[in-house]
Amino acid sequence: MRILPRFAAMAPMAFLLFACAQSPQQQAINEQQIVDSSTLTVQQMEAATGAKTANLLKRAKAVLVFPSVVKGGLIIGGENGEGVLSAHGAAGWSDPAFYQISAISVGLQAGGEDSQVVMFVLTDKAYASILRSNSYTVKAGAGLNLVDFNTAKDVDISGADVVVWSKNSGVFGGLTVSGSDIKQRFEHNAVYYGKGVNAVAIITGKATNPKAAALRKALAAG
Repeated sequence: MRILPRFAAMAPMAFLLFACAQSPQQQAINEQQIVDSSTLTVQQMEAATGAKTANLLKRAKAVLVFPSVVKGGLIIGGENGEGVLSAHGAAGWSDPAFYQISAISVGLQAGGEDSQVVMFVLTDKAYASILRSNSYTVKAGAGLNLVDFNTAKDVDISGADVVVWSKNSGVFGGLTVSGSDIKQRFEHNAVYYGKGVNAVAIITGKATNPKAAALRKALAAG
């Protein structure tokens, strides 16, 4: 039977429908809500994990924080979430640049899941890969060592390019970040900082917003 290939061919349309099917509340979420929710996610992660993530924050070149990654589907599913990237430099943590994470999946699945996700970008190679283009696909084994914080041993984390922490709720067994697309959200950056502002301008301090101070403080507290 050729049912699965047929579903795979329908996947791009299915993901579009998944994205469009978001509630008006999800579509109307504003930039400050994303920043505030990201701050809360960082604080909850630090409270739950203690020194282990504190050490990762000290080592990290940058972090990507997605406070709500919603996953759902039956045969063809998808995941989608809004979040931010903050860079770690000599002067501390930068203001956040806005990013989106999304993916499609094909296979037997049912139900839904809502996850908080924090990605620690630990190496210059991984950091440059994310900033190099407006859309980046996270792929384990594609030149980068991607490690799951929740299941990894210390030796695995020590050699990682990217470490992913997540907290899940729902009926899926867990969130799979590998294969997800991470895309810069120019429209959110424009609203929060002004037209023509991109991630590089934000993380280098050329564009700032004092309303992001709580997020910077939460990251520094680690």
